[in-house]
Amino acid sequence: MPALDHRPELLPFAVGDNPGFAVTHLTRAHWSVRVWGRLGPYWADAFSLGLARARISIRRGFARQDGEGRWIADFLLAPGQDAPDPSSLDLLALALGGSAAGDGDPIVLSDYALDGGPDVGPSLYLEVRGPDRLGFLGSLLRALARLELSPREMLISTSDGEAHDRFLLKTVTGAVPSEVTRRLLQASLNAAVRSRRDVAAAASPA
Repeated sequence: MPALDHRPELLPFAVGDNPGFAVTHLTRAHWSVRVWGRLGPYWADAFSLGLARARISIRRGFARQDGEGRWIADFLLAPGQDAPDPSSLDLLALALGGSAAGDGDPIVLSDYALDGGPDVGPSLYLEVRGPDRLGFLGSLLRALARLELSPREMLISTSDGEAHDRFLLKTVTGAVPSEVTRRLLQASLNAAVRSRRDVAAAASPA
């Protein structure tokens, strides 16, 4: 299965095993954070939910794991009103904090695409779209974690109030997700799409 569409020259591979991070203040409203090294299988889950609790949203980003298990990730952050400066936080501690407490709000999706399986390729491809909110990514990653699915590559973006996220998924042990896991994931995604339709129906005039 091909890699996600991105510009790899902008994001080099991790150069070592030791975890680390760097924060750059880009504009008045935006910060960039780069995280690298060997991280746990649920690091992105804990990292995203930790940022959401600090009222900091992830506007876009890319992350991938190399063949040696090392991660390199780069995210654009937008602190909310009264949120702390990202430079004042130990962002690596968020990533290494294990499974963060809480799941965030329920996931609501506009649509999704799910492709691949044990008889097709080395990973499962997932693409989702939904109304963006603080903690959207963290809630989605936590739902994947409940199925013991871990992204090995992800491309995150938001535009005009809509989140558009893409993932290459494997199991926590690095195996291709089974057909049973795929069906469970599909059922969860279908429920998230139905939630969006139910909300839209309730808001429509009788």
